[in-house]
Amino acid sequence: MSPSSEGSPVPFQPQEPHRLRVLAGACGLGIGLGLIRSDFGVIGREMVVQEWISQADLGELAALNMVGYLLGCVHQAQLKGKAQLLRSLRLALAVGVLCLWLGAVQSGQLGEGGLRVLAGWGAGHLMSGLPGLAIAGVPARHQRQAVATVLGGGALVALLGASAVAWLAPSSAAGAWLVLACFATVLSLPTLWLIDRGHRRLRANEQSGEEQQVAIADSGVKSICWFPLIALTCAFALTGAAQVPMALYEPIVASNRIGLDASMSSASFSTMGLGGLMASLLLLVLPRTWPTALLLPAVAMLGGLGAWIYALARTPQLLLLSAFLIGWWSIMTSSLTLDRLPDLVPAELQRRCWATLTTLNGLGFVIFSMGTSSMALTGLQSVLWLGVILMACVLMAQLLQISRRSVSNSQS
Repeated sequence: MSPSSEGSPVPFQPQEPHRLRVLAGACGLGIGLGLIRSDFGVIGREMVVQEWISQADLGELAALNMVGYLLGCVHQAQLKGKAQLLRSLRLALAVGVLCLWLGAVQSGQLGEGGLRVLAGWGAGHLMSGLPGLAIAGVPARHQRQAVATVLGGGALVALLGASAVAWLAPSSAAGAWLVLACFATVLSLPTLWLIDRGHRRLRANEQSGEEQQVAIADSGVKSICWFPLIALTCAFALTGAAQVPMALYEPIVASNRIGLDASMSSASFSTMGLGGLMASLLLLVLPRTWPTALLLPAVAMLGGLGAWIYALARTPQLLLLSAFLIGWWSIMTSSLTLDRLPDLVPAELQRRCWATLTTLNGLGFVIFSMGTSSMALTGLQSVLWLGVILMACVLMAQLLQISRRSVSNSQS
């Protein structure tokens, strides 16, 4: 099935530079997923050291960032038509970059909270709306590689951004924000080119009298593969929850149980990002003949192995191995889930469906993190085993999304 999205209802011609659009989409995901969401933890620790915020405020700011992210994803899922999509992406890009620049100004708890909500809102829009625009019109045989490149941009930029902060502004919170802001400004140029290109094509289509599809046709709804889609949705929502033990509680595990200092804890976060980057590189060379529907449960098994090692880790080596496997599993699952949608959902619904999936993924993260916050110190081991149980549930849901019809579509 040839990929498309509601964000680009008119197919691109074969001679058009789809590789440039994919790379531009990777730059946009680098801003939203890499700089705004992932690298805030790196700067947040320095903000605590320099007494910009307290340790308790850091957790609240991270939660506000996720709340803004959820609002952006929900908003994106409600948009209809390409014109609304493009306007929202341009605004989200401007807001996200501006928030990084304003982060260099010490603004107090209220100001920092507002910036985190706005930045998260922009990241949610970029994460849920930009991939469909970037991969629209990519030939089916190259779609998996295109998806991996777009989402891999987030992992790569997160690593580069954290490295740049450590090199250029190792002990300055304001300097670190400026480094990320400069990085985001550069990456915004190709992203803006991608959005403006969509505007030009939209105006050309309107001038030629072509109708833009806004409403969902009954035939499109009837063609949805409901059972595997529901299973895939449950799996992706559980994936967000299963990321919590590593994403939130790794510093506590590293210091209290293994006895590592803060620098080693940062190294494990970098290892998790490296795992995500390796996952994207692997997808670039993975044979297209391997069905996506079958790869998803295989990836879930390796993610479960990483969670099990993490729950049992008592040495730095095992901690780094578990971080690598969980980072690898996270990006691989996101890429394969997006690549799976054309087998289950009509082209005009794929962008809104992906926005809904990312919303539920973030909601799973928030619910599990809030539900286990009281167990962080007294029942940490129970939280880690809950993560293993969630990984097992993800595997079960990924097995349920396999059906004869959908597997045959992937192979074709």
